[in-house]
Amino acid sequence: MTPCQVCGEPLPEGASFCPNCGSPVGSPLGTEERKMVTVLFADLVDSTGLAQRLDPERAREILGLFFEAASEELLALRGRAEKFIGDAVMAVFGLPTVHEDDALRAVRAGLAIRARTRRLSEALGLTNEPLDVHVGVESGEAATGLGPAGQLLVTGPVVNAAARLQAAAGPGEVLAGETTVALTTNAVSYGDRRQATAKGFDGDTIAGFPVQTLTPRSARRTIPFVGRSSELAILRESLHRATSTGHPVLVSVLGEPGIGKSRLADELVAGLDDDVPVLTGRARPFTDTATFAPAATIVAELAGLEEDESPEKTRRRIHELADRTVPPGDAKRVVERLALLFGMAERQTHTSFVQDVQAGFVGLVDGLAREKPAVLVFEDAHELRPPMLELIERLGSPVRSGHRRALVLALARTSLLDERPAWGTTTANAVRLRLEPLSSDESVDLARQASGRRIEDAEAIEIAERAGGNPFFIIETTGMLLPDGSDAGPSAPRASLPPTVQAVVAARLDHLEPRLRELTRRASSFFVSFDMHELRTIDPEATGDEIRQLEEAEILVPEDDARPVGRWRVRHATLKEVAYASLPKRERARLHQLIADRLAETGHRSWAADHLELAAIASLDLDRDDRTVPERAAEALLDAGDHARRRMESRTAVDYYERTLALAGPEERWGVREARALAGIGEARYWLGEYPAATEVLGRAVELGREVDDPFTLSLALRFLGDIAINVEADVDKAEKLLDESLAAAEAMDEPWACTRTLLFAGWVPWTRGDHEAAEMIWRRALEVADPEDGWARVRALNSLSINRTGSDRIEPDPEGALREALALSDEASALAEDIGDQFSIAMTTVQRGRILDDQGRFEESLPCFDRAIAVFEDLGARWELGDATAERGIAKRELGRLDEAEEDLRKAIRISEELGERQLASWTWRALAQVSERRGDKAEAEQRLRRSREAEAQGPR
Repeated sequence: MTPCQVCGEPLPEGASFCPNCGSPVGSPLGTEERKMVTVLFADLVDSTGLAQRLDPERAREILGLFFEAASEELLALRGRAEKFIGDAVMAVFGLPTVHEDDALRAVRAGLAIRARTRRLSEALGLTNEPLDVHVGVESGEAATGLGPAGQLLVTGPVVNAAARLQAAAGPGEVLAGETTVALTTNAVSYGDRRQATAKGFDGDTIAGFPVQTLTPRSARRTIPFVGRSSELAILRESLHRATSTGHPVLVSVLGEPGIGKSRLADELVAGLDDDVPVLTGRARPFTDTATFAPAATIVAELAGLEEDESPEKTRRRIHELADRTVPPGDAKRVVERLALLFGMAERQTHTSFVQDVQAGFVGLVDGLAREKPAVLVFEDAHELRPPMLELIERLGSPVRSGHRRALVLALARTSLLDERPAWGTTTANAVRLRLEPLSSDESVDLARQASGRRIEDAEAIEIAERAGGNPFFIIETTGMLLPDGSDAGPSAPRASLPPTVQAVVAARLDHLEPRLRELTRRASSFFVSFDMHELRTIDPEATGDEIRQLEEAEILVPEDDARPVGRWRVRHATLKEVAYASLPKRERARLHQLIADRLAETGHRSWAADHLELAAIASLDLDRDDRTVPERAAEALLDAGDHARRRMESRTAVDYYERTLALAGPEERWGVREARALAGIGEARYWLGEYPAATEVLGRAVELGREVDDPFTLSLALRFLGDIAINVEADVDKAEKLLDESLAAAEAMDEPWACTRTLLFAGWVPWTRGDHEAAEMIWRRALEVADPEDGWARVRALNSLSINRTGSDRIEPDPEGALREALALSDEASALAEDIGDQFSIAMTTVQRGRILDDQGRFEESLPCFDRAIAVFEDLGARWELGDATAERGIAKRELGRLDEAEEDLRKAIRISEELGERQLASWTWRALAQVSERRGDKAEAEQRLRRSREAEAQGPR
């Protein structure tokens, strides 16, 4: 006899439909793919008798309710209801994407359908002859393809096996096949093996094993997704939008701890096709700066890098990654920028570190998501530092050209908005998704599910009321009530419920064996994750078996099962916080110092400083007079601040310096270290444009620097006070005095680096006064003093000399000759910038070349210069410089008579100025716009724009 192509049952001669599964006979089924799936059949017990006892309409309503309930339970566990046959449902787990826990979820679904059917029976009042089901589950290879109606069908012996197991199961029984049992043996308890009749199988029988209970761990691992269907739909729609439009979407998932942010992201990821890359940014010490650690983790995983790889291997792997993902013309630049994440800079100074890292990572993501979608997940975004948050926002912003089909998920507590109220508002496609507490019904349902249906409704309701709709609280409470996984039944005595989630977690930890509890507490001292070597740094007796026991207890989870070197983390932030809080402070100090020592040995200075700070805080709580650990921590934090400042990680630098001062003790005892920290804060705030705050702290630095006679502090602080005096306060005489004193301090140190930078600032004093000869002398001296390896300073000296040869206020006997000299200096600066590979410097010198060409009347030739600079500044995220270059391009277009294009560029420059909150750029750009209006003959508009220019100039820079 011919078998059915779907279920494999023999077909009667001449049949049009299979009498077993109802599939059409003779329809060609194309096989698209072979997969390992798990098939479930669930059938109502004695549905024929039910139909005879009830009115047909009533019987049909009950059957519909059963199908609806079964479908909901299947969907919650990622199952796919394939078809409804009479009074049975067939479902498949593993379509469209196979997951390692498909078999376990199918078993869980069988139990859930059974419990749901019994509750349905109670709700319908069918107490005399209640509803029940019998369920069969089996796993195996199947062929998948489209049926005659276009639906996805699954065929193969596994379908028939599951159907035969369902038929052999008793009322209320879930019967699993041998393959399913093998896949779930560590998570499910089974009864004795028994044979079921199954024609076509060996001996016309098939082995079945009745499901008895789930272990607590498997119950937590397969808890259905409750109460977040609309939020999940928003994420899926956002991914669809990014995919179809080619524009990225930034979704910020916000909520309190334990509300389900990570679970929501996990559920989205679980439903993605296998070819959609998922990039998860977690903080790991891959570099000596923690600022971009999530980005470094993603790059390392894509490139196949392990920690402590050699520089040569790291660069080779990054190069291979770039060759696979980005256009050939961009690969070299992307490699150089991504290498910075791992402490590999080819040039001595890297003041554009932040911009370069951001641009390199954006370039990598653009390569990955240009043709196909990609999902990026950044966990605990509220703990990330400003440059990393800015990078995430850039990833969610539209690209200048091409496509970026990326869904960017930022998971954060609501405190992120307290720190950054405008978070996400600068991107075109941004969604804020606040997760609210579960409803009362959803909470009760989750409590039942989390307990494996082994608690009574009264207890589920009590748990739900205590939890306030927090899923983590619910799950942890039910886990505490069932610590050993025994199926004690509803009459067993239960522990009293703790009043808070922290108390629940503490109770769970108390249930651990003393040795495992102690290991958990020590592991909580790591910031994010750890490997076995790191764990043995603080606990030499730790074993792999103990790690496995803590995994089984759901205390630790592996960070990535696919990595050759295992890493683990404490499962949840609240769990980690409670475990850490139970550590004695003396033990905290000891553990953090051990971790810091190891991090310092491996070159991760910033991470080491963070751990030393926590050690110092614990030490001071124990003895305020013992300064041993605090002094060490303050030195480490100062070093981390210096490192961040030199890389222009300005907000990170401020953070480190302020933490240095917090550990420094009373101000009357401050010395050189504290003076340098104050000067560092001042410089960082200067670069952030926070001039009043910078002025205040730089003044304090100068005062303390004079007291302790520290020329480094004086040179640095006076240099930036001088620049603020000339550019913000418009007090040239004050600037001259401050910069002269700064130069004297630098010369006292005999430090070319400091001397050069002060001279670069000092040259603008005579230039502002119109004394171009004096400015020339100062900048020439800067060029002579500069270290030959200090390309950054030499480029700026040459560029300043070029600027000094131009300008409407300069009277030259040979104007054309002066412009030629200016162009030669600009070309020399540009060549040096190209040589050192500093994109920011390249763009800066390119803008100057464009200005000179404008002064020569060569406007068409100047446009490519401005275009190139604009592209670089956009790439680097340098907003002020972007506005400046865009305005210069607008002026060139105005002179070419392209007034509409000029208007567009000049208006864009003004918008950037307003967004930055500055007025210098706006003042002269409004004047340029007024000239556009004059050329159009609109005198009224021109006057209005001149008035806006005067208003901006009067307000001065903020």
